[in-house]
Amino acid sequence: MRFSIYLNAQTRGPHEDVGIIETLTRQAVEATDAGFDGVVLTEHHFSGYNTYGDNFMYAAHLAPRVREGVKFSLAVAVPPLHNPLRLAQQCNLLDILTRGELIVGFAAGGSPVEYAGMGRDPGERHAQLTQNLDILEAALAKRPDDPPLEWKSAFEHGTLHTRIMPSAYHRAAPPFARATQSDDGARWTGRRGWYLFSAREKPERLAARWRLYEEALRGTALTEAEVRERLDWSMVQKQVYVTASAEGAERETRDRLVLMGESQRRSFGAVRNPRDAEHMKSVVGVSPQAPDAFLEHAMLVGDPDSVRAQIRTYEDAGVRHMGLLFNYGFMDADTSDRSLRLFIDEVLPAFTAGRG
Repeated sequence: MRFSIYLNAQTRGPHEDVGIIETLTRQAVEATDAGFDGVVLTEHHFSGYNTYGDNFMYAAHLAPRVREGVKFSLAVAVPPLHNPLRLAQQCNLLDILTRGELIVGFAAGGSPVEYAGMGRDPGERHAQLTQNLDILEAALAKRPDDPPLEWKSAFEHGTLHTRIMPSAYHRAAPPFARATQSDDGARWTGRRGWYLFSAREKPERLAARWRLYEEALRGTALTEAEVRERLDWSMVQKQVYVTASAEGAERETRDRLVLMGESQRRSFGAVRNPRDAEHMKSVVGVSPQAPDAFLEHAMLVGDPDSVRAQIRTYEDAGVRHMGLLFNYGFMDADTSDRSLRLFIDEVLPAFTAGRG
């Protein structure tokens, strides 16, 4: 099992933004210095669910601050919210800035506030995802002497006469991942030879999904070593709270879920379209608005012994990489620091002992 620190802290307003981003930067360095293998950054806008918003820019800031060899995973970039050629350029530039230690994950997103702010229709998000990915891949594959690439998305169009610049670090483009909550999505991802990102699911369900994904990978032209590498870095994301004593951990967590649920309802209410709230359920799976299900599916909560045991169940299910979120639910820096340091001191060594 390997671990990445997943950075996605919520903010209550502009008075918190700077401090949160400074705390996340410090925690990313601390975690990777202590033995975390990677950093995961996500993309959310306008809703307060993600303080930094631009995961490409933040990854570029973090890359020279963490130790060499740390893997950056974007989980995810949302292609329907981007110009596809600018997105292709950002992927390659970030691949260079991370010295080739990058996996770019894609998903359709779906937050009504984010789509409204970017002038997009969330009801068309899946069609726009496929269309923009096709454009992005065609642009990355184009050589300067190829015929011009005419492209058109739902919102823009253009002509690429030369090529995407810069090139990636040591390949045509960085490797890609798909974030999905469905078995069909896992099969699609495996057939393309991409990495699989998932979240908010229990071990037994993930075990079945990982088997479908591996079967699809093995149906491609990938070598055995390449299949193993895809499985090593495919990821499950969890929110974590580690306390010295398990007593009170669940109560504190439920209090945070209430705050997160209220924030989510305000975000959806700002758009005032019931359809948007309904389709969002299909994107995120369980929600903080349903605390029991969220605790069961999306979280690892307890003392170090309990958290170690919970992680073992995912390891037994075939998961080899977990993206762990320690700063969420409007935590103050001291609380998230205590949880992260307990994990580093008393959980991480159980999974890293004996590494060369």
